[in-house]
Amino acid sequence: MSANIIHFLIFPGGLFALVLGVFMLSLERIVVAKLQGRVGPPIYQNFIDVIKLFNKEILIPKDAKECVFKYAPLIGFAGMLAMLYFLPVPGVYEGNGVNGDLILLIYVMALPAIAHILGGGASSSPYAAIAVNRELKLMLVYEMVFVVISFSVALYVGKGDAVFSLKKIMEYQQIHGSFLLDWKFWPAIIAFVIFVLATLELPPFQIAHHNDADVMDGFLIEHGSIPLAIYEMTDALKIVLLSAVFQIFFFPVAIADDVVLNLLWFIVKTTLFVMFFSLLHAILPSYRIDQAFKFLLIVPTTLSLITLVLVILSVKGLI
Repeated sequence: MSANIIHFLIFPGGLFALVLGVFMLSLERIVVAKLQGRVGPPIYQNFIDVIKLFNKEILIPKDAKECVFKYAPLIGFAGMLAMLYFLPVPGVYEGNGVNGDLILLIYVMALPAIAHILGGGASSSPYAAIAVNRELKLMLVYEMVFVVISFSVALYVGKGDAVFSLKKIMEYQQIHGSFLLDWKFWPAIIAFVIFVLATLELPPFQIAHHNDADVMDGFLIEHGSIPLAIYEMTDALKIVLLSAVFQIFFFPVAIADDVVLNLLWFIVKTTLFVMFFSLLHAILPSYRIDQAFKFLLIVPTTLSLITLVLVILSVKGLI
C-alpha cells in the first residue's frame, strides 16, 4: 500500500511528473522563442506562474455556472495524475500491471479536452463558446486516431488477439525490437505526431486556444487564479504522459540495468520529444477550423488505418 501511494503521489506520477512537466513547458517556450528570434522567458517562468496563480483570488464571471467553472479543471488533472500511476517507465517502473490499462488510457486521454469544454462552456463568454465548439469538433477526430493507433499496437503484440496491457506492449518490444524500426508502424508514428499536435493544441491546431485573431485566449479567457493553475498543471502532466505513451508504443528501450541511468534516459527522451514539438510549434502556421477538421479527418486517420491494415495482414501471415 505504501509503495502504491509513493508511485501515485511522488514517482513516476505525482510530484516527479508535475515538476518534469512544468519544466518541459518552460523549455518549450524557450525553444520556440529562440527559433522565432525572441529572448524568451527564464527556465523557471512556468513554476513562478503556477505559484503566483495559487495566490490570487478566484473570480467568477457574472453569468457563469459557478460549480462547473471552478471544478471542471480537476477532471483533466485527476485523469492525468491517475494515468501516470499506471504507465510503465522502461527500465525504471513496471507500471501497475493492470491488464486493461490501455483501454483506461484511451478514456483518460480525452479528459483534459472535456475539462476545457466544460470549463469554457460554463464561463458564459462568447469567445469561450466559440473555442469550445472548435475543441469538440477536433476532439472527435483526433481521439479516434489515437484509438486506431492503440488498437493496432495491441493487435500486433497479441498476434491477432489484442493485448491491452501497456506492460506487455513494452516487454514485447524489449524482446522483439521496437516498433520505431518496424516499417509497418511508420504511418502510425506520423499519425501519432499529428495527434500530439492536435491534443496539445499546438500549430496548426491551436484554433481553439491562444488564437488571438478571433477567440483571444479561447476557453481560458475567463479563467484565472487556481482554476487556471490547475489547467496549466494538467498540460504539464499531459506532455509527460504523451512522451511516455510514445515511448511505450514505439521505443521502450532501456539502456542499462541501472534504474538511475534508465530514469535519466527517460528524461532525455522526454526532452527530445518536447524539443521536436517545439520546433513544429515554431515553424507551422495555424489552420482555420474547417481546414484543421478536414486535415485530421483525412491525413492522420488514413495513416493510422494504413498501419491497422498492415498489422492485420501481418498477423494473418500475408506480409
